[in-house]
Formats: sequence, C-alpha cells, structure tokens
Amino acid sequence: MLKILVLYIRKYLDAYRDTIRITKHFDLVKLNGSLIFIKIFIIRFFYSISFIRNFKKIKYIDKIITTDHFTEQKIDLFRDVKQIDDLGYSKTYNINTSLKDEILRAIFKCEDLDIKKIDFPVSELLKKQEENLEAYFLRLTEKKVSRVTGSLDLKNNSTLKEFLTSKEILAIVKNYLNTNVVSINAAFFISNPVEITDKEKYSNAQFFHWDNDFKKFLKFYIYLTDVDQNSGPHVFVEKSHKYKDEQHKLCRLFSDENVFKIYKNIKEFNGKSGSAFFVDSYGLHKGKSPTGKSRILLNVHFGSGKILYTRNDIAINLK
Repeated sequence: MLKILVLYIRKYLDAYRDTIRITKHFDLVKLNGSLIFIKIFIIRFFYSISFIRNFKKIKYIDKIITTDHFTEQKIDLFRDVKQIDDLGYSKTYNINTSLKDEILRAIFKCEDLDIKKIDFPVSELLKKQEENLEAYFLRLTEKKVSRVTGSLDLKNNSTLKEFLTSKEILAIVKNYLNTNVVSINAAFFISNPVEITDKEKYSNAQFFHWDNDFKKFLKFYIYLTDVDQNSGPHVFVEKSHKYKDEQHKLCRLFSDENVFKIYKNIKEFNGKSGSAFFVDSYGLHKGKSPTGKSRILLNVHFGSGKILYTRNDIAINLK
C-alpha cells in the first residue's frame, strides 16, 4: 500500500512540474486560454494512469474504405483499428509518390524551425534549391547538425492538410480515439548520423519514453526517406500502451538495457520512403539514433479534444 501511495505522490508532483514546464514552453495560455493549465494537469496526472486512459472504449465499425492516398487503395477499418488496440501500432501503409513529394516540398520550404539548440541561422538549415538530397544531408552532417525540426502549417489549405483530414485517416482516428473533436499537429524531423551526447539524445527523443499530451491520442509517422537499422528507425514496445512494468509507470526516460530486459516483443519500423504507420505513443517508444544514413520523418499527432501546441495546429469537429 505504501509503495502505491508513493507512486501516486510522485505522479502528482511530476504532473504539477510538467504542467508548468509544458505550459510555459509551448506558450499554451496564449494558444488555448487560461484554463489550459487545469486541462494539462488533469491529463498529466489522471491520464498517466493506464486504467483511466483505457476506460474510454474504442469504437469498431466493420467497413472497407477506398483511398487514393495509399497505394493499397483500400483500408479495412475494423481490422486496422483492432491491430492498434491489440498491439499499440498499425500495419504499415504506403502513401503514393505524388503525396510524398508534396510533403517533402512543404518541409523544404518551411522556415518555422526549432533553432533553440542550434547555432546556425535558419537559412543555413534549409535545403538549397540546387542541392540534391544527398548533398543537403552531407552539408548538415559536416556542420554537426544532428537534427532539424519544425512544424508545418495546417491552417491553410494544402495537400498535406487534405490528406490528414481525409475520410480514411479521420475514420481510423475517430474510431480509435472515440471522440468528436480532434487536434492535429504535423512536425518533421531531419535526423543525421552525428555523434551526440546523452543530453542531446534526451532532447531528440532517442531514449525510450512514453507520451502524455492528451487524454488519448494517436501518432502517425511517415517516412520520407528509406529507413533501415542504420538510419534511425522508430522502435515501439508492443502492448505497452496497455501495460507497463512498475518501474516504467512514471513519465521518464529509460535506457535500452532497462527496457530490453523487461519486454520481449519490441517492434522496429524499417521501411521504404513513403511507409506510414499509426502508433499509440502512450506506449514505450523511441527513435533510434542514425548511425550511417540521414532520415526525414513526418510526425503527426491526433489528440482527443482541443489543445493547440503550436500556432500551426488545427482542431476539427468530427461530428
């Protein structure tokens, strides 16, 4: 009993600390209003507890959805949502080439970069028009830039917004989250094989961890370059969105050794450019550090309810 009490006291203190940190870091009051502090604290404390997070049931609809965005052209809604519920991640889809190219163009034009930890002006981090992808990666690597990240604007009409709010994507999101309002953010990560410290790995999300940004949410990852074991694949601990070992119930960072000795089924997502998959990132996960090749990834979150984390986010009504 004492052990459980101590756990919940620590969760409470963590929630209070993280609420202050997150609210300040993302300027959430400006984006969402003054009540956001209470909303974030409720999420960080109550919804860090698995049985509360899993209390809201998933909707299952037996339906086949046609799509022009994926090469498979059809989505089995029941099967795909059930796999996410069972394992914590979906099957791997493949977006079509024209969509992939449009997303890459949006990334290379984006100047809304996170440069807090980089000592270069934005202009030096952008891909030059005459550069091919290989030359761009080489230039960043030579400058020892381990990661370039930014958020894409979803408020204006674009190919990306059309895709993320398409019937097939929102059908999966609505059924898994069982919500009528969803918040969407699209962030990109350009990661390079640069030797970095543990502190930088921490900020790059390259240690195992779990997310707690909404009452319930889905992440949707799209590989925009080929990704293998040398280029920083996403790694997920199967079923950890439902169950975590006692030592992983606090929102912390965990070493590979610590995680591998506890869990046996660990999924590593390798795939060609255009590969895409959903993950319930309340489960333990990380991005591996690239060791041989650079990688571009789009990370989209779909969160239950309205919380805007950047000025580029949108919230839509699914009724």
